[in-house]
Amino acid sequence: MLAKDGKPYDIDEVGSLASNEVEIIQYLRPSGKRRRMAAGLGIDWAKKAKDLIISAEELSTGKIALYVRKIGQQSKEEKMGIVDNGPGSNSPDKVLKKLISEILKSTTPP
Repeated sequence: MLAKDGKPYDIDEVGSLASNEVEIIQYLRPSGKRRRMAAGLGIDWAKKAKDLIISAEELSTGKIALYVRKIGQQSKEEKMGIVDNGPGSNSPDKVLKKLISEILKSTTPP
């Protein structure tokens, strides 16, 4: 979830995402300053996430908390996951895809 050069970048310094990237707002400790991050999940996932607000924060345990909600939803309606900060079955990318699917399923009318 880094800029193309491998370094984090500030939300105000970025013009646009690639078509296969999902925007994630990272809240930094302890200031709460926001930083815009990108996750290369693929074009299909980027399309699914276009109307979502995705945010993340690193916890004091070293794990990452991910939050996903539709634009216009209250934060109490968001889906949340705690993930490992690295590869594996509990990686940020895998859990983010699961959360995106869950929020879209829960907000789609029957």
